[in-house]
Amino acid sequence: MMLQGKVVLVTGASRGIGLAIAKALLKEGAKLAITARDPERLGKAQAELEQSGEVLALPGDVADEEAVKAAFMRALESYGRLDGLVNNAGLGLACPVLDTSRADWDRVLAVNATGPFLTCREAVRHMSGNKMGKIVNVASVSGTMGTAMASAYSASKAALIGFTKALAKEVARHGINANCVCPGATDTDMFQKDTLDVLAAKFKMDRAELLKSVLSTVPLRRLLRPAEVADLVAFLLSDKADGITGQVVRIDCGTDIH
Repeated sequence: MMLQGKVVLVTGASRGIGLAIAKALLKEGAKLAITARDPERLGKAQAELEQSGEVLALPGDVADEEAVKAAFMRALESYGRLDGLVNNAGLGLACPVLDTSRADWDRVLAVNATGPFLTCREAVRHMSGNKMGKIVNVASVSGTMGTAMASAYSASKAALIGFTKALAKEVARHGINANCVCPGATDTDMFQKDTLDVLAAKFKMDRAELLKSVLSTVPLRRLLRPAEVADLVAFLLSDKADGITGQVVRIDCGTDIH
């Protein structure tokens, strides 16, 4: 197993890509600390995941600096070490620029960009002393290409990509690797409900036709599966990826080359 005995903290792990990542890491032998904003949903995820391995649930908002510090403190108290961090917690906003409020903009940037800054800072404080560690930030092809009707989300993911590259340069001397993965449209509740359902209702479009339009921009003509992203993240956290850092790894069924 690629991650036998490794301790990894995964944010946004209660559903979708985050839950798939948690499952993949447990399958590879990791011990987990998982976070999410919704305590009830996080508890259900923990109950499911504990059937496969050791899981510590830490409810909290990644945009809350004190909550982030407390989560890392509890994880370190429980496990005594931290080998990896996966920043998956994210907030989408399907909305035209003219309808995007300042509050919505600020909230998306807080969760998707400031949150990873806060968690990475805490992780590096511990990892640098051990001269080792792996960080994987889950961005999006929206951050490399820009996505219409998702300006705040696109901006936040572009910020995360830039931050990851800068971080990788800064922490390499401490033996820490930092990379981004950029999924394309993925078959999750967040995509189905917060994107397709919202846009179909807003523009009075047939939902099936809207999905068909989305897939027309994807060379493989399908949505990505969460497990596919999870397997890539597991690899980047493993010793097999020791030579990979500062990279933006696209996994998007070809969207970025369309």
